[in-house]
Amino acid sequence: MKKNNKGFSLVELIIVIAIMAILAGALAPALIKYIAKSRRSTDVSNAQTIATAVTNALSVEAAYDAAEAGDYTLSTTKPVAVNGTGAAFTSEVVSQLGSAAYKPKYDKDQPFMFTLSSDKSTFTVTVNGSELYPDVCAEYK
Repeated sequence: MKKNNKGFSLVELIIVIAIMAILAGALAPALIKYIAKSRRSTDVSNAQTIATAVTNALSVEAAYDAAEAGDYTLSTTKPVAVNGTGAAFTSEVVSQLGSAAYKPKYDKDQPFMFTLSSDKSTFTVTVNGSELYPDVCAEYK
């Protein structure tokens, strides 16, 4: 008498599921690292965009005159806003950035900040104390 085998046995199904679980367990750490690296590189790219906007804003004479040394914080909501002194400077930075929201992806609870030097010639862009522009700190590399 011929036995008609139309499916998988329970043992075969359990073995396949176990193999899939082992493969998923081996790939999960690499995937998590890849996602974190992607988020860090997005933050560095956004910091460079912010730096370009600040540089362009400083090239406008009225904004340059209104700019004061110190810390400026970008809002994480749309439309973007810059909190700091010098209304002409902050509004010029906002106009340079456009309507996009700049919310960090890696350190989600903290906003982007930039600090303008006293001579208005240099500035740094940071997130939670980690420098992203002009030099990227080790945590984000």
